[in-house]
Amino acid sequence: MSAGVAVVNPVRRRRRAGKIVVFVLLLAGGLVFASVFVYAALAAVKPADEVLANPMRWLPSEWLWGNFALPFEQAPFARYYLNSTVVGVAVTLLNVLTCTLAGYSFSKFAYRGRNLLFFVVLATLMVPLEVIYVPLYALVFDLGWVNSFAGLIIPSATSAFGIFLMRQSIDGVPDELLEAARIDGAGELRILWNVVAPMMVSPMAALALFIFMTNWDSHLWPLLVGNDEEHRTLPVGLAAMQANNLGSGGLPMMMAAALLALLPTLLLFLVLQRKFVEGITMTAGIK
Repeated sequence: MSAGVAVVNPVRRRRRAGKIVVFVLLLAGGLVFASVFVYAALAAVKPADEVLANPMRWLPSEWLWGNFALPFEQAPFARYYLNSTVVGVAVTLLNVLTCTLAGYSFSKFAYRGRNLLFFVVLATLMVPLEVIYVPLYALVFDLGWVNSFAGLIIPSATSAFGIFLMRQSIDGVPDELLEAARIDGAGELRILWNVVAPMMVSPMAALALFIFMTNWDSHLWPLLVGNDEEHRTLPVGLAAMQANNLGSGGLPMMMAAALLALLPTLLLFLVLQRKFVEGITMTAGIK
């Protein structure tokens, strides 16, 4: 018995040491990333001449909370915020709807060419978005959607990644459950809404978080199709504000604007983080 303990204890010690090393490395990386965020937050409330001071000062000599009002005073920042919110929410809801429908079709319906079509959907993940922007812009231009919310929303209404995510998740729903619902006379849409959808809350939340964050941070496509003042989103608006506030004098305002732009995605992640982890775990098939 003592020999067994002597064999096991070194193994446990090595595992514990390995976990400690991993924890220390993750903690160090987290502190590095957190320090950048903390510096940006402190720079947002500093006087302009202290942001790039040498040597660097972490704490401001005067806390200028009024810097957070400057983006709204010197630019139509509220309009940018509203545009990003409308576009982000609309694109997220459309993706959850279309990707769930497509994922249900690929997972639970048997028809000719299903696997080939799904392969084509996955193959589009290999194509950089910049490659399709020229023909996509030409199509949007012909439809008269340039400088409109339709041009900002409709081209992003679905995604290959979302279809893959929902298909993999719906694969875990037992076919016997769906057959029982069909025997009871339920149609496919009712089965999807009443049987499948309640089991897919976590994958849907993960998809919603992915799509919203990606769309909220998107810059190139909104710049192409919504570059007028009325349809600018936050990334495009921030770039325009930066161009108009070159030099150290505008840095506190830009830091404040960047922090305000970060808040929705940060709050959404904090609210959905548990569902996000559950959704990814379900998709990966981890028990």
